[in-house]
Amino acid sequence: MKKIALFIILTILVLLTGCGKNSSNNPIISGGGGTVGGGNGSVTFTVSSEPDQQGGIIFSASPSVPVKVSKVTVSVPAQQYTESFQLDGTTVVNANVSVQFLQYPANSGVASGQKWTFQFEGNLADNNQAFNATSNYTIP
Repeated sequence: MKKIALFIILTILVLLTGCGKNSSNNPIISGGGGTVGGGNGSVTFTVSSEPDQQGGIIFSASPSVPVKVSKVTVSVPAQQYTESFQLDGTTVVNANVSVQFLQYPANSGVASGQKWTFQFEGNLADNNQAFNATSNYTIP
């Protein structure tokens, strides 16, 4: 699998979370309903995906509470693929707001039926408590 991965610029995070809108006014990216993972009871993430205009795939995630994500690790165990991405750890992602966070281009090896694991690390926005939450997702 090609290691070409692109974070949707943090300005999108700022636009989605910092414009004073509540989460019901922000579009939810749909694409397949991910399995919710646990963060020791403090936070869970729902992962989804959708195709982009060039035949690639965009992954989105929605936290159950407001968070500041500092690291995301993605893996596809069956393909022995793992990659980590550092984030700023200061941008607040609001609860139940789906944010695009990772994009793979067409022909990068991403395929329907693959089982992906996403590990999110960071701090809760309310009290700065550290979290580490894992979500499993199968691409539809």
